[in-house]
Amino acid sequence: MSSLLSIEVFNNLHDLLHVFRARMRKTMEASHPELTFNEMRILLRTGLHPGMTQRDLVEHSHIDKAQMARMLANLQDKGWLKRSTSESDKRVRCLHLSEQGQHLFAQLRDLQEQVATELLQDCPSPAQAQLLALLQQARSSADAHAGIVMAHSLVKSV
Repeated sequence: MSSLLSIEVFNNLHDLLHVFRARMRKTMEASHPELTFNEMRILLRTGLHPGMTQRDLVEHSHIDKAQMARMLANLQDKGWLKRSTSESDKRVRCLHLSEQGQHLFAQLRDLQEQVATELLQDCPSPAQAQLLALLQQARSSADAHAGIVMAHSLVKSV
């Protein structure tokens, strides 16, 4: 693959993700004005990965720790999020959706599905499946390469 083609792949992925997020933001603001976009992202991530920690969310979202703490407290105050002590480390608090949060999560997932379906309406299902498989393959390759680079840098530093 030529380097220009590789760059175009990532440029198009970036542009498509930007369109998806903009449409999600607009749709979500119309149906759930009480939520910020980042709060929606936190609820979706927590719903998909129950038991994750604040640190996990910070690493995934690249949101400042203090800002994340404020958002989590706000989500907890609104009754959508619960924190519990980790069984393996009592200093760590795990995040779970409350019953209300699970209901909201289902609504947000439905909104995601509607937006994604709308954006991909001209792309047949077999092509979407093929695209997904190719993206998963690229992600696995990137993760494997990152692991090799990380292991190599650790060997050099020893």
